[in-house]
Amino acid sequence: MTRLLRWSGSTLSWHLIVSLGALLVMMTMSLALGSVALTPARFLTALTMPDADPVAAAIVFNVRLPRVLLACCAGALTAMAALLLAPHEQGAAPDPGWSGMMPLGALGAVIALTVSTGSPWWSVMGALVGCGAGVALYAATQRWRQRRIIGFVVALVAPVCAFGLLIGEVRIATWVRWCLGSLEQRDWQAWNTAWPILLTGVLLVVAAEYRPSAHRWRRYVSATVATAAATVAAGALGWIGSTAARRAQASDGSPVRRIVLAGLWGALLVVGIDLAARGVTALLPSPGLIGELPLGALLIVISGAAYVHDRVRSRSHRA
Repeated sequence: MTRLLRWSGSTLSWHLIVSLGALLVMMTMSLALGSVALTPARFLTALTMPDADPVAAAIVFNVRLPRVLLACCAGALTAMAALLLAPHEQGAAPDPGWSGMMPLGALGAVIALTVSTGSPWWSVMGALVGCGAGVALYAATQRWRQRRIIGFVVALVAPVCAFGLLIGEVRIATWVRWCLGSLEQRDWQAWNTAWPILLTGVLLVVAAEYRPSAHRWRRYVSATVATAAATVAAGALGWIGSTAARRAQASDGSPVRRIVLAGLWGALLVVGIDLAARGVTALLPSPGLIGELPLGALLIVISGAAYVHDRVRSRSHRA
């Protein structure tokens, strides 16, 4: 353990260990809890002897596991993209959701699904194009004082445009999935569609952070792919990226270790909020056209509370 502390030179290793442990606990809870809650005995039986309880094994491996994996990847890549787009080491990381990047990616995916034959691969290409436009807008307005307002307006307008394309009630669930973020009915088919871009996003982000002096356009390309991958996995998610990236920026260490810490925090936040959304859904009446409370609904409340807290805190410091 002493060698570990010497090697790290800071408490970053402890942060990584604690974050990983918390993520594993949250993943276990997400696999065991739901509309059909599994007792510890049934959950362990499903993991170790799936043939002894095929119903529990099907719930864990066929229903909940792909959902948890996509949640982890979406949160991790959203946080990694935010950290990658930070203007400098201690600069405030932009939020891919509230800055308009992920909403434009969701709009691109909706447009692609509308004009295509419905193949899921079209949604991946549409998300890439949309997120690329969002990152280009961020890069073009990075030095503007009104850049945050512009990004926020884009984040509001893009879902409205997507809703206009999916105005039919039958497709309202598709709009919720892309524009508000949802992990409902995420199965292995969704994972098979998303994993190539998810893997590509992780590799590009790690490569960009391994060489911090790389050209800026490489960081923008990596952030585009990472943001698009997160959008494909869980839709547009606000607040997650900037919060996890800020937590990673506060820790000392190499760029690669910070990007890993940001990914762990992002994954932990999305898995935890998804579990909370499922719990709230069980307590509230049926949403109607959708089966679960969207992640975006909880994230809007959390973002508003965090904004009010930051404003009150800043005023108290000034006083």
